[in-house]
Amino acid sequence: CPSGISILEYGKREKINDIKSFINNADEAELIKASAELNSLYRMGIREGDRAVFLCSDTKDGEDIADLLMKTITSRKNCTAEVKRINGLQTDDKKKFDLYGIPNLTEVIIGEVERNRYCYNIVLNATAGYKAVVPYLTFIGIIFHLPIRYLFERSESIIELPPIPLTFDIERLKLLEPIIDRITYDYLPVNEFREATGYSYEDVERDSQDILHKDDDFITLRPVGRILYQRYLQIKGNKVYVSPVILKKLQSSFDRKVFEPIFIKMKDPIHLQSKLHPEIKKKGKVDLECYKPGSTNERILFYTKGKKVYICEILMHDEY
Repeated sequence: CPSGISILEYGKREKINDIKSFINNADEAELIKASAELNSLYRMGIREGDRAVFLCSDTKDGEDIADLLMKTITSRKNCTAEVKRINGLQTDDKKKFDLYGIPNLTEVIIGEVERNRYCYNIVLNATAGYKAVVPYLTFIGIIFHLPIRYLFERSESIIELPPIPLTFDIERLKLLEPIIDRITYDYLPVNEFREATGYSYEDVERDSQDILHKDDDFITLRPVGRILYQRYLQIKGNKVYVSPVILKKLQSSFDRKVFEPIFIKMKDPIHLQSKLHPEIKKKGKVDLECYKPGSTNERILFYTKGKKVYICEILMHDEY
């Protein structure tokens, strides 16, 4: 459920403490009037045993309000809930929104789906949050075959878009594998793009302008292309398996918000190969491969079997 700050506009409250006070004293009918998020979740029948994930903007107000909504829904409906702040999801910088906001939103949703598909009936709630996100959220639902629900304004009726049996030619993305890592979150000069893929700009205009965007002499993936690429990885990429030992670590001493996005990236065979850290093997300490995400302390030990990646250990740099 994308979350916004509609509750700030109700009663023209501007301070978080004012909102806290209002929520603590409001009855359910008043909360429904004040918050699009709570209104939609109540109308959808959220109850004990359910789980809500509030996807908030990359802003302090967005995160603070989402945190209040999370605490409200858990205390009043005895369900579980979580807030996830989406890096780059803001409206001040369009390039940042396109390059980071939408891809990160997609990754978080996919991660939630893959972790919870066997525990819950997953639904995308497209009622609240930035209106600019709604088309992409709808497209994510179509691509990943997820039902989408929407509550219009203060209506009592839920509109549902069931999973749609559409398919897309995502095999085209295979041709972009040599440079996909670079154009997912950045721009690539046209001449380098041509050398790596064999595509000229005329080819791009003719065959792939729905997924690729040319800005002056640079090419990048459109937001739609990034969503399709996530689906391509899900179908064609690696399957990542995490051991029970790792799951326990993520529930205690290790930050799952740091490691879970890395696990998702490890589905991409090309990305995985580019992040191998050979030092551990060279020193003869273990027979496992080591994933090093970048200039950070996290390390992941794993082995592969076909298209399956088995994660055996997570640790910090000082531990090995």
